[in-house]
Amino acid sequence: MKYLSFWICWLLWINAHATSFGLKGEAKIAIIDDKPAVCLPDDAKAFSVGWISLSESYVRSPGGWGVALKDGFKPLELKPEGCVVFGEIPEGYAFNHFEVTGDPLRLEVNRAYIFRLSGAYSKRDTYSAVFCIRRNVDSAFEYLKYNRSAGDVEVVPVCDAGRNENVLDYYMFDN
Repeated sequence: MKYLSFWICWLLWINAHATSFGLKGEAKIAIIDDKPAVCLPDDAKAFSVGWISLSESYVRSPGGWGVALKDGFKPLELKPEGCVVFGEIPEGYAFNHFEVTGDPLRLEVNRAYIFRLSGAYSKRDTYSAVFCIRRNVDSAFEYLKYNRSAGDVEVVPVCDAGRNENVLDYYMFDN
């Protein structure tokens, strides 16, 4: 009986550690037609997109925008550096009313947002980027991506520093 219990525990442990958690990639943020866009990094492999979402970060029940692949359609195949623009619905996708729980999303200055691409064939595969919005000296919008520094610490852009108490003493931007 002792050996049977050992083997059952061992098999459960092996299976639990063999489970894949999927791809968790860090996306890039770009400006296309004065709107934020989420883009694959230049070293990414082609990525089949099943769902696209943008929501405010650091708040409960945030407003959101999301689109999902419609049944029977082929997913958008993004290549390295390929982008999806906020507010633009790719062919074969529809606004996803069921996944967006808060108010409609209005982008505002000095707020943080998370832009995410989820895989069409594996929902665990994602690329995401957190960014905030500020106006530059010419009153144009800038979309500043949060970067990770050594040790995987998240660095908060200066335009969101007042809303987050865990701000580091220095800032890094993805230019």
